[in-house]
Amino acid sequence: MSPHQRTACLMHNLLEQFASLFNPQRSFFQPAEKPIIRRDSIVVAYHPQLRELGHAILDADGNAFDAFVAVTAAQNVIAEGASSLAGPLGVLTYRAQDGKISYLDADFNDPLAPEGRWTADDPQPGKAALVPGAPAGLEALAKEYGNLEFSKLLEPSIELARNGFPVTEIMATLIASQAEPLKATDYGLNTYFRDGEPLKAGDTLRLPEVANFLTGLAQQGSAYVYGGDWGTQFLEFVQSKGGLLSAEDLLSYQVKWYQPWTTAYRCHQLFSCSGRAYGGLWVLLALKTLEHAPPFQEAHYSADASVLEQMVRTARQVWSESWLLDYTALDQPDLVYSRLTAEYTESIWRKVRDRAPAHPLQRNGVHSYQIIVVDGAGNIANGTTTIESAPWAEGYFVQGIPIPSSGRVPWNTAPGERRLSPFSIHLVLKDGSPRFSVGAISDSLVEAAFQLLVNLIDYHLPVQDAVSLPRFGTFPHRLGSVLKLDKNWLDPRVSKKSVQALKRHGIRFKQRGAIDTGLGAVISIDPDGLMHGTTVPLPYISVPFSATRT
Repeated sequence: MSPHQRTACLMHNLLEQFASLFNPQRSFFQPAEKPIIRRDSIVVAYHPQLRELGHAILDADGNAFDAFVAVTAAQNVIAEGASSLAGPLGVLTYRAQDGKISYLDADFNDPLAPEGRWTADDPQPGKAALVPGAPAGLEALAKEYGNLEFSKLLEPSIELARNGFPVTEIMATLIASQAEPLKATDYGLNTYFRDGEPLKAGDTLRLPEVANFLTGLAQQGSAYVYGGDWGTQFLEFVQSKGGLLSAEDLLSYQVKWYQPWTTAYRCHQLFSCSGRAYGGLWVLLALKTLEHAPPFQEAHYSADASVLEQMVRTARQVWSESWLLDYTALDQPDLVYSRLTAEYTESIWRKVRDRAPAHPLQRNGVHSYQIIVVDGAGNIANGTTTIESAPWAEGYFVQGIPIPSSGRVPWNTAPGERRLSPFSIHLVLKDGSPRFSVGAISDSLVEAAFQLLVNLIDYHLPVQDAVSLPRFGTFPHRLGSVLKLDKNWLDPRVSKKSVQALKRHGIRFKQRGAIDTGLGAVISIDPDGLMHGTTVPLPYISVPFSATRT
């Protein structure tokens, strides 16, 4: 098993523990969040406390971008470890006053030193650390598009960290699952355990060190991270663990603004995250391939074996497009757009139609939280915040901020450059006006975004049905062996008859144990301005977050 697969296997173990905890071995409970319905503005996040926080920012004359910054900072407090402010950030923005759509890329940078990259031959833990992007990204979004001061937007998260908050069921499960790395440091032991026992659901978690970090960030801006005290301590720690990140790595970090990738699909115009994020482009390519399919019938694809087969084979063939994981290809817009064409995708469709063998590429990585905000003026911010490693990674902290070990995932580019990312963030316009905003997370994030958009556009489903009907996911992780890409995760509600029919055609599924069909957030906007939003509920791994019921 290759080293980067160990992180994926660890995530698989956590999913299995969730499945065991809630005992869904034979019965399947798929939660469906009650959608939020609003006309003036809407905040979609996984915790009601964060939704309330976002609306408080909007009520204080903030706009969607301000609310996104405040909610994202607070998300990294209330779900610390499952996400990290030392991680990456990607945000798709829509500015209503002029219709401008942009992608803010605040993802990781690789180290400038070529020998500073983590490898199986040189597995020093410090080399798994990368240059973080989230602090610079949040500050840049606030300064570029916000109405309020960046420091004001951090006040709610500072208060939350200092005063504390109740531990959710899923957080308690994560703490217990990650007890070994968390206990390895005094900070982890003192913060997440009481009398040597992991915190339980309902216990109060206080993060005073994180409050101090956020205070420094509020006072000094992102300079506190890239040239200030936190940056100095971060480099000292990373270098003590064998890493080669330098002050120049931090000082040279810059956020990047890109034109999103865009294409037409079924009389809609789609815009997706770009730059070195291949996940949005994957979804556009899959949808353009699906345009060659016969018209869908009334029955949902999860109840129609032939259409489900088309969907799965489309995903597998798109995963076989090796150029999607070639950063030199993603840096060439002309090349990309030459492949978002009817001619190119027709060649992919022929392979789907003819049931040609697919050769999916190995890749791993998991993302944590999706947040979407629409304000009263029609501005939209849709973004992903994550740690891109196992929760709390190695259990290392700098001023209470978990240090991701994302350098173990083999999405390397040139030294000092932006890393590849599977972020999958989308905005859909119809007749020039926003109609849907979709963002996906978890291991099956691209498959999830693909299917959510099909549900919304092709099947015209309301958001509650779009996120809760059965889906398929990516390839299950094989423990103790080489990853073999011959199965997909599949919602257990899909009938045995359909599964057997697809098996006869060479399509196999995993329907028991931990099933990951993706998470995320969705907003639909009616032509009259009424908005429906919801989070994509947890799949087969557990019951819903105790704090996410609307």
